Amino acid sequence: MFAYNPEKFASLYASDLGLRLWAFLTRPENVARLETASELSKPAVEGIEEQLLAVFREEVLVDRVKQMVGHMVRQILEQQGWVLDQADVKVQSVPFSKAARYRRPDWVTFHAFRNTSDPRDVAITDRRQNAVLPADARWTYYATFASPLKAAVAFGVGDIRQLRQTVHADGFKRVRVERMLRRA
Repeated sequence: MFAYNPEKFASLYASDLGLRLWAFLTRPENVARLETASELSKPAVEGIEEQLLAVFREEVLVDRVKQMVGHMVRQILEQQGWVLDQADVKVQSVPFSKAARYRRPDWVTFHAFRNTSDPRDVAITDRRQNAVLPADARWTYYATFASPLKAAVAFGVGDIRQLRQTVHADGFKRVRVERMLRRA
């Protein structure tokens, strides 16, 4: 069971709409959607925007309501062990234009760079600016990731702890991202 401290949203939370929003957000399937979006390093509310619009329609377009939804989502995810990663992440959707992204406390942010002459050759480091990269190639910035799921699927890194140790010792880890076979 989740607890909500409405703070500056006390009067809105006490309304019928506020109570319905809290009941909606704390449904197990919606908590799972919030966590799935967070696992994918996306703002949490991206996981529920369609369902939120389907249930609440225009009611959720009011700025104060959207702010309270974000406030509620933060408390739900914090109770599930997530921490704020970044606030005000641009979201190109309806109803949100900006939202917060969450991460697990033990996640480390990594940055991937591609070799300009061989895009399957990737160097992973913990720095975007002034990154230590192999000197035998030209590198362009490619992606940021923190989730072990993204590390495993996108870059073939199964052991984040080992990746962290290698990057700490050498400044980078070089991986080869092979092409996935396409189904005919």
